[in-house]
Amino acid sequence: MFLKRLEVMGFKSFADRIGIDFVPGVTAVVGPNGSGKSNVTDAIRWVLGEQSAKSLRGAKMEDVIFSGSDSRKPLNFAEVTLILDNTDGRVPLDYSEVSVTRRVFRSGESAYLLNKQNCRLKDITDLFMDSGLGKEAFSIISQGRVDEILNSKAEERRSIFEEAAGVLKYKQRKKKAEVKLNETDENLNRVLDILHELDGRMEPLQIQASTARDYLDMNEQLKDADIALLAHDAGNLEQELKQLTTDAAAHTEKEQQLSAEINTKEQTVVKTRQSLADLDRKIDLAQNGLVEASAETEKWQGRKLLMSEKKSNAHRQAQQLQDNLSAEKQENDFLRKKHSEQLVLLEERKVEQQTIRTAIKQLEEQLNRTPADIDNEIENCKSVYIDLMNEQATVKNELKNIGLQEQQLSESSGRIASQRRDFKAELAKLENEKTQAEKNVKEVRALLDDKRQQYKDSEVSYQLQKKAFDQKQSMLFQAYQSQKQLAARIDTLQELEADFSGFFQGVREVLVAREKGQLTGIRGAVAEIAQVEKNYAKAIETALGASSQHIVTENEQHAREAIDFLRKKRAGRSTFLPMTVMKPRKIPEHTLTAVSRHPSYINMAYELVNYDPQYQMIIENLLGNVIIAEDLKGANAIAKATGNRFRVVTVEGDIVNAGGSMTGGANKTQASFFTRKAELEQLLVQSGELNETILTAEKTVQKEQAEVKAAEESIQILRTEGEKYRDMEAESSIILREIEAVLKTTLERYQLFEAEQKNKEYDLTAITGRKETASTRLASIIEELNAITVKIDELTLFKQQNESARDQVLEKLAEQKSLFAVTKERVIQLTDSEAELFERFERSSRKLQEQQKELQWIQSEEAAKVYSDEEILREIEAWSAKKMQMLQTVTQTKEQRAKQQDGLNELEENLKEQQRIYKGYVEAVRICEVKSTRLEVQIQSFINQLETNYQLTLKQAKEFKMVDEEAAVRRKVKLLKQSIEELGPVHIGAIEEFEHVSDRHAFLTEQRNDLNEAKDTLRTLIREMDGEMTSRFDDTFHAIRKQFQLAFKELFGGGSADLVLTDPKDMLRTGVEIIAQPPGKKLQNLSLLSGGERALTAIALLFAILNVRPVPFCVLDEVEAALDESNVVRYSQYLKKFSEDTQFIVITHRKGTMEGADVLYGITMQESGISKLVSVKLEEKI
Repeated sequence: MFLKRLEVMGFKSFADRIGIDFVPGVTAVVGPNGSGKSNVTDAIRWVLGEQSAKSLRGAKMEDVIFSGSDSRKPLNFAEVTLILDNTDGRVPLDYSEVSVTRRVFRSGESAYLLNKQNCRLKDITDLFMDSGLGKEAFSIISQGRVDEILNSKAEERRSIFEEAAGVLKYKQRKKKAEVKLNETDENLNRVLDILHELDGRMEPLQIQASTARDYLDMNEQLKDADIALLAHDAGNLEQELKQLTTDAAAHTEKEQQLSAEINTKEQTVVKTRQSLADLDRKIDLAQNGLVEASAETEKWQGRKLLMSEKKSNAHRQAQQLQDNLSAEKQENDFLRKKHSEQLVLLEERKVEQQTIRTAIKQLEEQLNRTPADIDNEIENCKSVYIDLMNEQATVKNELKNIGLQEQQLSESSGRIASQRRDFKAELAKLENEKTQAEKNVKEVRALLDDKRQQYKDSEVSYQLQKKAFDQKQSMLFQAYQSQKQLAARIDTLQELEADFSGFFQGVREVLVAREKGQLTGIRGAVAEIAQVEKNYAKAIETALGASSQHIVTENEQHAREAIDFLRKKRAGRSTFLPMTVMKPRKIPEHTLTAVSRHPSYINMAYELVNYDPQYQMIIENLLGNVIIAEDLKGANAIAKATGNRFRVVTVEGDIVNAGGSMTGGANKTQASFFTRKAELEQLLVQSGELNETILTAEKTVQKEQAEVKAAEESIQILRTEGEKYRDMEAESSIILREIEAVLKTTLERYQLFEAEQKNKEYDLTAITGRKETASTRLASIIEELNAITVKIDELTLFKQQNESARDQVLEKLAEQKSLFAVTKERVIQLTDSEAELFERFERSSRKLQEQQKELQWIQSEEAAKVYSDEEILREIEAWSAKKMQMLQTVTQTKEQRAKQQDGLNELEENLKEQQRIYKGYVEAVRICEVKSTRLEVQIQSFINQLETNYQLTLKQAKEFKMVDEEAAVRRKVKLLKQSIEELGPVHIGAIEEFEHVSDRHAFLTEQRNDLNEAKDTLRTLIREMDGEMTSRFDDTFHAIRKQFQLAFKELFGGGSADLVLTDPKDMLRTGVEIIAQPPGKKLQNLSLLSGGERALTAIALLFAILNVRPVPFCVLDEVEAALDESNVVRYSQYLKKFSEDTQFIVITHRKGTMEGADVLYGITMQESGISKLVSVKLEEKI
């Protein structure tokens, strides 16, 4: 067998999957420090089962998973697979090749596989045990392991020799055998303790079992007779109950009929109230519609008045526009004419200018001018003078016309201004009226909104009050029903208490006699003096059993008197507990301390009972040695802790009796004195609380009924006030709308007059401009006439003087030039004036067109308003009709609501009467139910007794033999009870317990014999394994010692060495010392050698062991690191020699070792933190 291949994935620095193929011989794994070559050793050690993370140079096992690098993410698992060649069958598996795989995940999970099949770690360690391939064997040796071999104590060094000797499996087997031997001794001691205890219980249990059998015989006879009597009594009560049920059914039928009628009427009341609410909403809607119709009618009537006013205004406006249009036409014609005249005048002035220019030319030529020329010039001036006179007359006529127009416009503007002032005052007055009307509407609407909100809030409050009232009334009826049921149950329980129901006949007779004063000193039954919480009632009643009916007396004398009383009356038997002689029974303190630590322990039974301190001795006598536990399993454990010497009772009523027997189970119902008393007290408290609740509820219902009625009246008052304010709001709104309509009409008329006044002002401004222009022109004409006159006079004078001097001509020429300049300026002024007149003419033409269009629009509007008047009349008629309809609806709806309100009041009175009758039937049914409940309780008491005592139903009991002579059967029952009571306390479980104890005693006796036999067998086996281990260790040690001596001399080239046992007499525990004497040195202990000598000595020991116990392969991790070069060569040669029988995997960085290897694998770390594999087969290179 040899190692074929190692596959590594994600282990330490091997991030990628690598595979190393091994061949027989020496395989060397080399690489620089830190490259990860020693991780190959760790991988082999790990896959063979290494569990110590520290041995693998880590803190925890997850550290072997590749943790990532700068360029690689961490992996989530690591996996190593070791493949072995098993052709020689050295591994006990039927496979020629064996693969071992180990995986670990970062989550902490791990897996082992053997030939790719899941297995356990134990399977792998067992497979390689004593083969030299274990994780702790000498097949894997690192430098640290070498130091450990050299530095360990002699006793610790022994493990290497034990592995070589193959005794590890014997040591493990011996260890298991010793553990079994100890367990057998413990089991035997427990069996002997139990047998000793059972021996003391056998005889008392035999006596108790005999008594129990007598008790069972008499109890069976008592059972038959008691069952017959119970069935007889229950049958009589059932007949009485049947009659009561018939009566109750008749009352219930009447109650249900009346309840149905009441429900129907209540629903009718609800529907009627809903109908009233619907009618109220309908009235509100109709009144709102009435207000809207009134407002719309007024609105359209106002619109009619407005349209009439608008028509009148439009007519006046059309007339005014026609007047304006006529004036504008005159103005336009005047401007057209004036413009023409201006053009003519401009031409004249241009001609004049040309004339002056000619005159100047003539004057310049006048020096040679003749008298004829002067005459012509005078004629021309006269012609110009005539033209100017004509123009002067025209301008004067125009000024006269302008004055008349100005006067007309001023008068018209004054009239319009006066009307505008009147309308402005009217507008101010209407604005004040509108403000006051809006204020009134706002105030009325605020009052109306306030009333509406009050009505809405009151309605919501009323509905909530009504709902709360209905709920509380329903709760009150439910409380009446609960009170009825509680009263029936309390009456029944009180009657049971008064009749001492459930007590034995003798107990009942004594208690009745105490009540009648026939007996003194009777304190009561145990069930009367003790009180128990409901949670523990079943446990305490079970613990007491029949003792709950024992009677407590003040002293023994009173007890004797009571017994004489029963004997004389032959009224039965009873057990008495005199307070003066009763002593407490307690569990020993150390036992109590031990059991109280158990988690199922609750308390001692007497600690869970409430009682008067004077009864302490009684309670502690009955319950002082009874333990209460949470459950049956815990009770068993507590009983065992006490040695089964005391009774343990669970909360559910199961019992672990003294001696170990158990009693348990459950019936359908169980009678309980304690629970009945607790129930009665609880019901009395509940009844008192319920009565208080009913009184409070009745007062609350009466109060809330009055509040509901007051709320209804308040809502009605608010509804009336709301109608009043709605009418006021409608009236105020109509007044406001009328004022707004008149205001709108007045405002429109005011705006028309304002626009008309602006037009008049514009016209007046235009007339004033025309007047100024004409006046200016007239002045200019006068000036020109004066100038022409002067010129004519001058020319005439010039002619008369018949040729003046040359100087006069020159002076005249200068004057003409000056006149030419004036004329030139005048032409410029006339040109500007002509342009202005043309612009005014264009503006007048546009205004004329606009006024014509406006006149056409007003005329078309007047035609359209004819149609609008018809539409307005139709709207007024429609809204007036709707107003009458809404008014009729409001009136009819109010009449309908009044009728329904009267019907509702009558219906509610009728409903109250029926509710009173209904309560009477409810009370009759309650009385029947109380009586029926009392009978049912009594019948149920019989049924409970049958179920509790005999596990029978009433039907089954009636199938028993019927009672022929009731008195005889009752006497028989009485005698049987007396006989049973004379037996005293009976342990029924003693029969079964005696049989159980007998069987257990025989079984444990057999177990004791088997355990003694097993002890002898184990001791023999241990002695045999000690002998085998001694023999194997001794033989192997001497063989290794011999080989070590030879290997040492060969490796050191001389010298001597020896292995010495520290205790040769004790071969199972002796240690091994190593003594070495290198050449040239004295014999000395290993610790005194140098590092290289020590390492070579350890290597010699390794080769010695391999000679004695060859292994398939051996991993050496830098074991030669401390050797010098010459010793490395010897080591390499010796390694080569052994490689013929053993495969070596060598982790090294020494040249000598590399030279002796058959295959070299290089481990590099080209990428930081990630190891890579490079292989070289030396044979191929050679």
